[in-house]
Amino acid sequence: MKLENRLKQIEIAIKQADWFSVDSHVNYETDFAVGASLIEGRIAFSNGTILEFVESITPERLKYRYQYMNADGTVIFRYDNAPHHRNLATFPHHKHVGERVIESEEPTLRKIIEEIIDLL
Repeated sequence: MKLENRLKQIEIAIKQADWFSVDSHVNYETDFAVGASLIEGRIAFSNGTILEFVESITPERLKYRYQYMNADGTVIFRYDNAPHHRNLATFPHHKHVGERVIESEEPTLRKIIEEIIDLL
């Protein structure tokens, strides 16, 4: 996906979250000349839960972490593509749920927000 399209999809997802959040902050550091961006954000939902996310986009790869947690920092779930858990068929993509690590396709911020909305 082109960088501009990825950034547009993130903006759409943030707007979708606005209906269910009480606060959000997203920081973009983008260099269109090299096709790279670092996006960091935090969305506080109306039930007190929080989504923190990071996407590091370069022409070579996408690194991401989407961590959904209670207000006290207890993790509800986290998606990331850190290169561990090589035994999973979806390596490097995976999801942490409690102490378990399960297979996961590469998510988008929009899919994460839809999953959270279903839990609210």
